[in-house]
Amino acid sequence: MRHVRMSIGLVAVVAFAVALNLAVFRQDFFSAAVLVPFGLALAAGLVWLALELGAVSRQSRYEGQSLYGLSNVVASVVFLGICMVVYAFAQHWDRSWDLTQEGRRELARQTVHVLEAMDKEVQVICFFLQVDDHLVRIARDKTERFLERCRTYTPLLEVEFLDPQIARVRMEGLGITHASTQGTVVLRCGKRQRVITLSGGSPRLEERDFTNGLVNVLRDAEPKVCFLTGHGERDILDGDEKEGATVLKKLLEGESYKTERIAIRLTAPEIPQDCSVLVINGLGLHGPTADLHPDEIHAIEEYMDRGGRLVVFLDPWVWRAHDEQAGQLLPWLAARYGIEVGADVLVSPESQWTLELSADPAPFDQDPTQSAFRGCFNNTHPITRGFDQRMLLRVARTVRATRERPEGVICTELLRTTPDFWAESDVELLFETGKARREPDEPEGPLSVAIAATVRTESAAVEGGPARDARVVVVGDSDFAANGQISVIPGNLNIVLNIMAWLTENEELIAIRPTDKTDPPIILSAKEERTIVWIAVLGTLQAIVAAGLGVHVYRRRRQ
Repeated sequence: MRHVRMSIGLVAVVAFAVALNLAVFRQDFFSAAVLVPFGLALAAGLVWLALELGAVSRQSRYEGQSLYGLSNVVASVVFLGICMVVYAFAQHWDRSWDLTQEGRRELARQTVHVLEAMDKEVQVICFFLQVDDHLVRIARDKTERFLERCRTYTPLLEVEFLDPQIARVRMEGLGITHASTQGTVVLRCGKRQRVITLSGGSPRLEERDFTNGLVNVLRDAEPKVCFLTGHGERDILDGDEKEGATVLKKLLEGESYKTERIAIRLTAPEIPQDCSVLVINGLGLHGPTADLHPDEIHAIEEYMDRGGRLVVFLDPWVWRAHDEQAGQLLPWLAARYGIEVGADVLVSPESQWTLELSADPAPFDQDPTQSAFRGCFNNTHPITRGFDQRMLLRVARTVRATRERPEGVICTELLRTTPDFWAESDVELLFETGKARREPDEPEGPLSVAIAATVRTESAAVEGGPARDARVVVVGDSDFAANGQISVIPGNLNIVLNIMAWLTENEELIAIRPTDKTDPPIILSAKEERTIVWIAVLGTLQAIVAAGLGVHVYRRRRQ
């Protein structure tokens, strides 16, 4: 009888293994080829269990011992549990975890800040075709996993996945006439809407696009950033790969700013009333004019008296600061806001005049002001607090606070060099020969490269409201925001956008922006997919079982 029980048990195991293998390769559990061996395995397993329990009962009755029978029962339960686990793996073989670099990385701090600060419900409607296309399936799966992670930070994100071929009425209601075959994601909050179209060889919902879209629909207004023209500034319409500023324009618009080029007319000098931030992006880069007219300075001063916001990026070659040819802008910055732009170039023995700014505190071990800074970045100001990315400035000049400042002005040093730099004052000789030697009277590092200043005004942001501060940021370089650097150095990009967020009082946007870190997907054929699933789910298990049976048979024969 014992041999009969063993034979029936072996039949159950073999039939169950055959059923699982066929289920994996056919990918259809309810086909006859799978159900027949599975039914045989179930029947044989029940018969084997009944015979085992009967044998245990008889042995206990005749011998008065139940230990051996209990062991068999436990083994049976364990075997049944193993079968259930294997069955669960076979049924849910398509479940997966994203272990790529893209899937493992944490959400960027800006994304988390925006999600946690949400106070309005945002609908995320994802349109993906229900087709047997690997790229579409990958894009949908990655989008779903990414949005699930986002929902852990806020309950106000309502996510919905639809097939554009079925939900035509819904698409038309959203004003979408055509959905991308690789996926379309719509973010909607109230009447504001942003459409993100997935495309490319590896389509996916990029975190940067999602975060920018979220900021766009959550904002009630779009601040306008006005770029001054007419003095050789870096043009936001200049698409030159190295020296243009189109990337800056695109990044600002991605963060829901409006951008506009303006020129101050001398016949009626004024800054537009709807200008949120005025940007002077370099001077004298193109053409002979390298300074502002007194009437233009007067228009800017009136704008600042209304609580305006100003950004000035100045390169070293516009260097005259304190002589009779100093022009208008630099003396005005010093007199009005206590910001002194040096007539110098920052130089070091090792890197010559290229500045690399980082959060590494090692070069500043002997610096008594280290407590306020984290490496080269001021850790107390919103623009640079917690900033830990590398910045690169190709050529820069000092920008520091004057010793005596106008009443009500607060100046804060944002960026500084490492101690090995000094301020080379013989700029003309340096540019002619490319050589510099520090003189005893030239200031040595750490030296300030950027200043942020605030001053109280009498103007209110809204009628009857509190007075609004005027804010100014001056950086001793403009190249760092040019296409050739801002597009490849994340630190340059983030510092510019942090400056804009602080000036427009959107400090919830001051954080490290998400970057695109993607791994190319591995596209497998149907046969390769089945083979990998079989090896992972059944092949390894069956190899272990076969090895165990082999050892058991070998030991029985040796005994």
